[in-house]
Amino acid sequence: MTTTATPATEDALASMFDAAAVRVPPWAAVVAGLASVRPDGVGATIDWLVAHRAELERAYADGQAAPLKLAEVPPQMQYQPELGYMDFERRDHALRDRHLFADIVGHRTFFQTAVYAMTGLELTPRHAAMLEQLGNVNLQADRHAWPMAVTRRIAARGGGYAAAVTGGTAMLGATVLAGAAAADCARFLRRARAAEAEGRTVAELVDDIVARRQRVMGFGRPIVGPDERVPVMEQVLRQYGRDQLPYVTLLRAADEAFFAAKGLRSTSAAWAAAVLSDFGLHPEAVQAVSNFWVSVTVYAQAVYGGERGLTDAGA
Repeated sequence: MTTTATPATEDALASMFDAAAVRVPPWAAVVAGLASVRPDGVGATIDWLVAHRAELERAYADGQAAPLKLAEVPPQMQYQPELGYMDFERRDHALRDRHLFADIVGHRTFFQTAVYAMTGLELTPRHAAMLEQLGNVNLQADRHAWPMAVTRRIAARGGGYAAAVTGGTAMLGATVLAGAAAADCARFLRRARAAEAEGRTVAELVDDIVARRQRVMGFGRPIVGPDERVPVMEQVLRQYGRDQLPYVTLLRAADEAFFAAKGLRSTSAAWAAAVLSDFGLHPEAVQAVSNFWVSVTVYAQAVYGGERGLTDAGA
């Protein structure tokens, strides 16, 4: 598709075309397109949609009418090596430096493979078992949690599984929730480590952050209070002998510093950040694994709400 649009708009139109080709509903196709543009503000989003209405409609119509073909991305988004591809010569599927059928099936759990796909980290069975238990601790499906509420609203009114998951997953774009919060804390922990290397204490760094009225995700939990998951996560870490590693130790110092300065205690997001950082994962990989845990509850709410629909409460 050739246009004189910006690269972001070109990407959006290409996504609209691909979405139509595989019969994604128009509203969901628009969401896929908007994710490339990300206008700043609700009004700006509406303005962009209005300004590009004809192009969006044409891209969607073209996608519906065109013969089905494999999706393509611009040359600058094609990497060597690729994350994964169909290796027709070997009749196998490549994933990073491995092949699924030859190297992974029968040798790795799905969780090990999922983390490898997202991050490149090859977990030992013991380490994978520990992270799976931390995932269990974080399977919080309470309908009062914001992503869960959005998912429930869509699913209970018959929106269908895919629509409910789309809505709930969109909520994970919040900077204060789930993986995004863990990633922010992971970046803070790296600042703290750099500060210590320069001879400063974590407490001094925290005092400076508080004085500047900055906020670090992973400390303090509004509305519901101290995070009941943290002691259980610490127990799991002790059980697997990973409770004294550098970033976990650094987090304990930060926890005490934030409590002394503002009465804030660390949350499960902070502990996920520290634990995953001790595996060598960078903040974006921390976000990916954290959201992998959380996404399960979105999927569960989408099925649960769809199964039950509306009750007669309040009728």
